[in-house]
Amino acid sequence: MKHFIYTSFLALILSFTSASLSAQNESAFWFFGQGAGLNFNTGYPVPALDGELNTEEGCASISSKLGELLFYTDGVTVWNKNHQILSNGTGLTGDASSTQSAIIIPKPNSASIYYIFTVDGRAGSDGLRYSEVDMTLDNGLGAITSTKNVMLLSSSTEKITAVESADGESVWVIGHKWNSNEFVSYLVSATGVNTTPIISAIGSFHQDIINNSIGYLKASPNKEKIASVKSYTNGIVEIFDFNPATGVLTNPLLIDNFISDDLGPYGCEFSPDSRILYVTEIIRDNDNFSKIHQYDLTAGNAQQIIDSDTVIIEEEGLLGALQQAIDGKIYVAKSGSNTIGVINSPNVLGLNCNYSPASVSLGQNNISSLGLPPFIQSYFFATNVFNNTCFGDTTQFSIDTASNITSILWDFDDPDSGANNTSNSMNPGHVFTAPGNYNISITFVVDGETQVLYRLLTIANEPPVLDLPPLVVCNTNDSSATSFNLINAIPVSIQDNPDLNFSFFTTENDAIAHTNPILNPLAFTTTSNTTVFVKLNNANGNGCYSISELDIQLLDSPNIEDFEDVFFCDNGNTSVTLDVGYLPSPLSNYTFEWSVSGQTGSQITVDTAGTYTVIITENASITTENPDGCSAIRTVVVSASSAATINTVETTGTNALINVSGLGDYEFTLDTPNGMYQDSNYFSNITPGIHTVFVRDKNDCGTVEISFSIIDFPPYFTPNGDGVNDFWQVYGVSATVEPNTVIHIFDRFGKFITEIKPSSRGWDGTYNGKPMPTSDYWFFVTLDDGRIFKNHFTLKR
Repeated sequence: MKHFIYTSFLALILSFTSASLSAQNESAFWFFGQGAGLNFNTGYPVPALDGELNTEEGCASISSKLGELLFYTDGVTVWNKNHQILSNGTGLTGDASSTQSAIIIPKPNSASIYYIFTVDGRAGSDGLRYSEVDMTLDNGLGAITSTKNVMLLSSSTEKITAVESADGESVWVIGHKWNSNEFVSYLVSATGVNTTPIISAIGSFHQDIINNSIGYLKASPNKEKIASVKSYTNGIVEIFDFNPATGVLTNPLLIDNFISDDLGPYGCEFSPDSRILYVTEIIRDNDNFSKIHQYDLTAGNAQQIIDSDTVIIEEEGLLGALQQAIDGKIYVAKSGSNTIGVINSPNVLGLNCNYSPASVSLGQNNISSLGLPPFIQSYFFATNVFNNTCFGDTTQFSIDTASNITSILWDFDDPDSGANNTSNSMNPGHVFTAPGNYNISITFVVDGETQVLYRLLTIANEPPVLDLPPLVVCNTNDSSATSFNLINAIPVSIQDNPDLNFSFFTTENDAIAHTNPILNPLAFTTTSNTTVFVKLNNANGNGCYSISELDIQLLDSPNIEDFEDVFFCDNGNTSVTLDVGYLPSPLSNYTFEWSVSGQTGSQITVDTAGTYTVIITENASITTENPDGCSAIRTVVVSASSAATINTVETTGTNALINVSGLGDYEFTLDTPNGMYQDSNYFSNITPGIHTVFVRDKNDCGTVEISFSIIDFPPYFTPNGDGVNDFWQVYGVSATVEPNTVIHIFDRFGKFITEIKPSSRGWDGTYNGKPMPTSDYWFFVTLDDGRIFKNHFTLKR
């Protein structure tokens, strides 16, 4: 058994700002789709299962600078951190079907005021508006103030983005007019929202076809670029230079290499270093499928940038929004799925950017739609990486930004470490003196401006190593995969510990990277012995974890004959012996448990019809980890059978119906017991005469027989002494079988003429020795079994 302890790895994307603005973990919580949510505070996305959104596209979320959820919205309703509707939080004028229905902007230099900017759908009349949230209201849960649904732009596309201005404090909120080529940039500063926009009339017109109002708008993290997507008919992407000092857009670059007019380009996002642009394209012309395009913005001139297009994935379904997160990755909305995709290395060109299509689970009942929440894009400019955050480790710090840092000061908030509490190194290491929470600050100078980053770092004790015995599962001996509950292998003390989280992975590398988790550990399936990797995390999110191997052993259940039908004859012998059927090894290698109480042998004798089962367990499969062993169940259905009782034989003309009763399943034949048997008890076109029917039980419980007659007669006779047809007699009546049968003959007037026996030659056509004339005559036959047969015939002279 191998065990691994890994120190934590947290890749955290942070903005850098002036000392007056602390903007970094405001994007820690995401809520989107149908009940979907993610929490990035652990350094990787963990499903947040308590969200209230039900939105087709637009959504927005905001957290505190320490990553604590504050509120979220679909652009119409706002929910607080307790997932209850915010006070005065209904009736906003966004639209849940608007591409970017809302974005939330903290008021600079304020710890309590936030602005929700909303955008109507399909260029609707509610346009672009904003509302104010005061977090000091409603006991700190926040409320929308009387500043609500303030009109900024009466007709807007579905686009909105935000990025910090050049002063490092105020924020530009950027939208686009409908029926226009004008971008509008509104400055949010410490004095509030400036309702007079900076207008940039540049690029294509967004007009006429309202679906052209659809598509994402994004600013680059370095504040130098704007990307605008126009979806549907003549769908395009435009890239502009952006001046964060003035809010003006210039130098449009048009990308129009998309193949579909049915949605087409939709989402877009810049890489953390702002050098690469990613675009989703949805093709719904026939089957729904999507692409993700990657453009190298450093490739050269406009044509070279267009020619740099690399399709990093083409897959079924609708891929929507692209959104960068604080872990440095770009996440991809997958409409209708309970997972989303992720671009793991978005700063890397080509397929090495490492797109994983469904590696992030949202929880079984939570579904992604087309949208993901947007944030102030410059939150994602500098990447600050903490490595080794378990107590006792040397925690490594580094910072990665596209800008040139000329000086840096790290403050580790660990005064007990003395002179080691600060460092001017670009990539310092620090051993913390005790477990706990530390407010790390990084002060650095870039482009002549002093910037400050803040980050809450948790140093925690290592989670315990799990000494897991093998999980033994009995195979079903068929081609299907065996399903079992991985959580059963986790000790109850771990399951019940609120300070620990655990998850399962099929490879060690996936466990380390926390990608491709086993989504349903309650029903994990495999067709062979395998190893599952159990990752144990501290629930406080410091990222310290251990990985243990859980061996999965599949033991074969006994290979048995699992069903048999057995019959016994209820003809005096009323018992039958049942056995366990064929087994591939000696009986001593197995134990048996019959459904008949107390019976444990390989055979039992029963005297009652019914269904009997025996549990067959292979002794070699009984181990400490598998005390019950591996078993298979054999079912024996016992049915009673018997010889038939022939109740009646019904004859009609030359047909006969044999009526029988009994416990068995019967078959029938005529005149010879070794003849061809039939399932039907009905015979037709039988020759006149005496016949014997044989009734045989299919389960060999006996054959019975009975004789019966088929009555017939000649329609005429000619008693003229020539030796041909001189006598008239009824066919099918035997003096042996029916000795008491008599045949009475009458003339056509009903006068009794004579009586003949079946054993005689028949009537010779005389009455009292005198020949009777040509005429019709009637006869009447009463058989021994009570049947009566009558008809008429002709005497010819």
